Amino acid sequence: MKIERVSRKDEKNVFVYFDNGERLILSEDTFFNSGLRKGDEISEDRFSYFIEQNIIYHIKQRALSFLARRFHSERELLIKLKSKSYEERLIKIVLSELKQRDFIDDKIFANHFVEEKLKKKLWGKNKIRAALFSKGVSASIIDEVLDEFSIDEEQNDTAFELAVKKYDKLKLRESDKRRLKQKIIAFLLSRGFDYEVSSEAVNKIIKQDFD
Repeated sequence: MKIERVSRKDEKNVFVYFDNGERLILSEDTFFNSGLRKGDEISEDRFSYFIEQNIIYHIKQRALSFLARRFHSERELLIKLKSKSYEERLIKIVLSELKQRDFIDDKIFANHFVEEKLKKKLWGKNKIRAALFSKGVSASIIDEVLDEFSIDEEQNDTAFELAVKKYDKLKLRESDKRRLKQKIIAFLLSRGFDYEVSSEAVNKIIKQDFD
């Protein structure tokens, strides 16, 4: 088939018309990178190739728009892009390129995630670990990042701070010391703190208030 004419569809895309009645919509970048010109003969295989390259271009633009909003893990991006009905094989081509260009880095993502959840959300490390694992971050990266933060002492302070707030609410309607302690420990465990950290924080509060 031969290219009969080329016209602009909008500011980002062009129409490529062929002499057999076929029409191809290509992104402007894909079109100019292809070197296509009016009068060029295009085989069926090359026609299919340009369609694929165009899809890859749009996948990449969608991925970059996600990354512009916040850091994402590689698995997060894969799931989001699959939800847009793109072919997984083409998505992985895009993700591989973005990794090579350092747009995707699971360790950098994990660092930002840990910092946010520790400082702003006051999560315990168990909850952070589970969340990162669910986002496809490897166990080795999770361990490495958590170790770099040296969070044990900070976890004790955060657990105590949360326990005090919870205690102040619960003691108004719960007078039994044992049940009070169980409820606060359960709350801290749900926030991702170790049992030892949770128990120590609660014992400290109970001792201070009942002694």
